[in-house]
Amino acid sequence: MSDLVPFLKLLTKVGYPNPEIQTIARMADYNLEEFLPDLVAELGEEKADEFTERALNKMSTQDGIRIQDEDDPEQYAYIILHNPRLDLENDETTILCDWSWGNTNIFYKDDDGNESYKTIQEIGEDVGMGDWADYDTMVDDIREDCNKLVYKNCGFGIWWDDQHSYMKD
Repeated sequence: MSDLVPFLKLLTKVGYPNPEIQTIARMADYNLEEFLPDLVAELGEEKADEFTERALNKMSTQDGIRIQDEDDPEQYAYIILHNPRLDLENDETTILCDWSWGNTNIFYKDDDGNESYKTIQEIGEDVGMGDWADYDTMVDDIREDCNKLVYKNCGFGIWWDDQHSYMKD
């Protein structure tokens, strides 16, 4: 068996989720790559699912997980994760999640050069045929920022599954 139990006891003392989880794991000589498989081995899949869902709930507000643009304090996006679940056959370092957008406020510059903040839904409605690649890149970048935030705090990432309809306007 791994060193999961002492690692979990340490996380209980310092708080979890924790933005220093990588440092804590190194100090405890624990390999985070084994975190999810170790949880399943120690707790069983159902309890491991509950553990990861509680961690995500602690990171979320009622609006979802806030992704804040570092350079523009007015720009943000909330991502709501639905039905998080382990799928170790798919990947041993991520949990599978359905998702939807919460409230968003994204800086947007239209074809005429007009600048404003819009929701992701408004931007999607304004996207022209030639701009879908840029729109998809923007969505991927926001999701990657969310993935990094979850990994930094929880020690596991997100495998993006189905997108649900927009939940918030």
